[in-house]
Amino acid sequence: MSSEVFSSIEVITDEEIERVKTLIGVPLRIKQFNSEATLDTIRHFAEGAGDENPLWVDEEYAAIGPYAGIVAPPCFPYGVFAAGVTPGFGGLQVFFGTGIWDWMRPIRRGESVKASTMLTDMYERSGRSVDRMLVQVAETRYTVADELVAIYTSKALRVPRATTGQGLKYTPRETYIYTEQEMNDIERLTLGRVRRGAARMVWGEVPDGTDIPALVKGPLDLTTIIAFYSGALPFGYAPCDTQWRNRHLARTVPEKIPNNRDAGWIAETTWPGMGHYKAEVAEAVGMPGVYDNGWMRTTWMSQVVTDWMGDYGFLKAMESKLIRPNLMGDTTWFHGTVTAKEVVEGQGLVHLELKGLNQLGETTCTGSATVALPITDSDAPATAPR
Repeated sequence: MSSEVFSSIEVITDEEIERVKTLIGVPLRIKQFNSEATLDTIRHFAEGAGDENPLWVDEEYAAIGPYAGIVAPPCFPYGVFAAGVTPGFGGLQVFFGTGIWDWMRPIRRGESVKASTMLTDMYERSGRSVDRMLVQVAETRYTVADELVAIYTSKALRVPRATTGQGLKYTPRETYIYTEQEMNDIERLTLGRVRRGAARMVWGEVPDGTDIPALVKGPLDLTTIIAFYSGALPFGYAPCDTQWRNRHLARTVPEKIPNNRDAGWIAETTWPGMGHYKAEVAEAVGMPGVYDNGWMRTTWMSQVVTDWMGDYGFLKAMESKLIRPNLMGDTTWFHGTVTAKEVVEGQGLVHLELKGLNQLGETTCTGSATVALPITDSDAPATAPR
């Protein structure tokens, strides 16, 4: 693919839209972060997200569990390939919009995982804080020995930079200062977190309208973001010398770098992803301050479900939509409510509505999930048929 496809623009143009549309349905080059679900890659992902569920990290515990060994948390495929699929439009900012997961079964320790991806759709829309933006839709498939184990549909937002006057219009916000009581409450909820674990939850015993226990994450700091990147590092987050080599390839031989992101992004010395840890970059892209990573917040959202459903439940599907940025110093409380139940092909399905609220009471993300639970106490884990 020639570098001409990755032209640098400051605003959305019809010409660039038509050019990038030619990529729809074309398999893209990617660079995987992990290729095998080892004990350590699973543990690094789980602990990097603050999820110390023993089913993911404790060999002795998992050995007597439903899978007779370690399995990966549902969002572990982010650690294989974080599905940042936004080809073209060099110069437009990229934001996480919506992530939709469909899981066929858990990934087991020792399995090799391969990812493949392509752009599937692209359309325009306006938002609460921007007049015109593009949504790039992509499908990423994860396979183990040609067996499909997960599908991820990403909806990324492409927005002009704030400096063009057509970007985001957020008002800067100072870092929140907590009272001693507020910090004590966050600590109490964090330390008091209880997972269902091996206690089997049966489908018929879950009433409609049940509120599942809330999960608190925060206050957000740079260490938290770095910890997540250690287990799910997307392409572009690299040490300084590797960054120089990647920039050189992006400018001179773009066909040698992954083309799921525009070469302009990789070639920049101050690239837009720095808004996750540099205030001046966050301001330049129109954010009210340094902000979190969408893959991380989606992974957090999955944890409120897996803690509740226990070892014998299976998270079949989840959608996560980011509404507002989660800024440095913010805390997120994740909530879930049972909205419906049904039996489909012998599986007891429970549907959940999810949301995240910050310390100001603002809804920062919404979502939904479908969990399969055992019908009886003697049923095997509620994993979808292989």
